[in-house]
Parts: sequence; C-alpha cells; structure tokens
Amino acid sequence: MKKILLALPFVFAMQQALAINDQDEENYKTNYITQLKPLVVQKLSADRPEMTARAVDAEASAYVTKMAGCQLQGLSQFPETYREKAIKPVAQGADIAQTTHDLNTEMLKDIESGKLSKEQATIMVQNAQETVQICLNS
Repeated sequence: MKKILLALPFVFAMQQALAINDQDEENYKTNYITQLKPLVVQKLSADRPEMTARAVDAEASAYVTKMAGCQLQGLSQFPETYREKAIKPVAQGADIAQTTHDLNTEMLKDIESGKLSKEQATIMVQNAQETVQICLNS
C-alpha cells in the first residue's frame, strides 16, 4: 500500500505533463491560425476576386485550421527536441517564420557539429512534408 501511495505523485505529474502537452498543441493551433489566416485571406482575395468577403473568410478559416492540425502531425515526425523547439515557441505566441528559421539554424548547427547527419535531417524533413501533404489531401 505504501508503494502505491508513493507512486501517486508520479501518476499525477505524468497526467499534468500530458495536459500541458495538449495545451501546447491547442495554443500552437490557435496561434498558427491567427498568424496565417490574414495571409491566406489576402491570397484568396487576390486569386479569386469573384468570391465574397464572407466566402473568402470561411474558406481561409477552414484551410488554416486544417493546416494547423496537419503541421502538428508533420512535426510529430521530428525527434522530441526539435519538435519542442518548433511547437512551444509558437504555442507561446512567437512568430512562425522566425521559429522555423531558428529551428533550421539549430538543425544546421547540429549537422555541422555531427549531432545530426545530413541524411537524418533530409529524411526527417521529407517524412514531415509527406505527412503534412497526406493530411491535407485527406
């Protein structure tokens, strides 16, 4: 019985860690949508001037919402350290483009230092891109 009681804090800590992870993913999606929707609205408006503002907004919302989820699926292909560096900053409100640039810079440094091979990086990025594409097409 004592052993069970001693293990309880670890069970609760694990559940809390998972909840934080879920919250990070939700925050990532929210911030991703907030940052990209204006760009998608602008592009759609320019490419399809016959659409009403309401239709453009609805299509843009649907697209960026799906894209945010697909991005997370793609990032799941990355090792945890890179995944965290791609998700956590955006979840906390950081700029997506800057976060991507920072992640790419770190990966290049890791390649130069030998922590990551070019082949590993290429496979990791290709798998992520394929996952995003499959998700978007489904």
